Amino acid sequence: MKISSVSNVVNNLSRNIKKQSLPSFKGIYVEDIVDLGDVAEHCSPAKFLKKDALLLNEIAQYYPNQDCFIRRGYGGMPRLEYRERPPVVQNFQANVFGQYNIDVNPKDKDYPCVPLLLYGESTLNRMIGMTSYRSLNPSLAYTVKAGYELHKKLIEKKNQIMGVIGRGDDVDLGEETLTEKAHKAIADVEEAVKRYLLESAYVALSDPATASQIYASNYPKVQTRLDAKRTLDLTTSTAKQPQSQPSVDNIDICELAMKMYPDYQQNKEVNEKLHKYMEYHGLIIK
Repeated sequence: MKISSVSNVVNNLSRNIKKQSLPSFKGIYVEDIVDLGDVAEHCSPAKFLKKDALLLNEIAQYYPNQDCFIRRGYGGMPRLEYRERPPVVQNFQANVFGQYNIDVNPKDKDYPCVPLLLYGESTLNRMIGMTSYRSLNPSLAYTVKAGYELHKKLIEKKNQIMGVIGRGDDVDLGEETLTEKAHKAIADVEEAVKRYLLESAYVALSDPATASQIYASNYPKVQTRLDAKRTLDLTTSTAKQPQSQPSVDNIDICELAMKMYPDYQQNKEVNEKLHKYMEYHGLIIK
């Protein structure tokens, strides 16, 4: 099951956006000290190879109201945080060297950064969250997309809760914040998505992708496509741009995972067993 080699994902994206005129390069960020693999591990600050950067940007363009932060987790490997993008003008800071840094409060009351799928202390990223030139499947890019879809479910759940309690009401939610309540409410979806990714990684171990499958992308074509969309973004009035963003492909990972693995408790047990088995037998990416 080769679900996330760069070439396959780019081809899927290409087929689905031929008739779309979507603006590109949305909010996706990488922390300076993340280990992005053997090719880039000595880079400071951390830097994706161009093929991976193009693919991640192409995925991110479909989620313009969400930011993704690729942060440093277990062993320096990537972990993921997402936030709903605030409808405000973003602050930035300029240091003495003239470098600009965005000003983000990860614990913002209304728009916090929420860890999903790959957590700081988790070793799951050895199996489902590495960059394409260091991993089998599913790669970091595919996991980022799954995280976007999961975060979208979280935002929907927040809105459902707000619709019930009333947006203008002063309601005591107890010790948990609205975001924490929403996150807990989608715990079954998160476990199902984790299982979907882990099962895919496990299957890939018995059917390993070749080097060309893992890291073969005709990135000049991707670059040309993204540049064209950026030009369109600059020259087309907002009124004529699409107001709704379709999914990156025809698969909603969350819905697919829930259909395949609907039992929350069983998912937790299977995820733990798969995780331990793959670690114990060395079936992980070093």
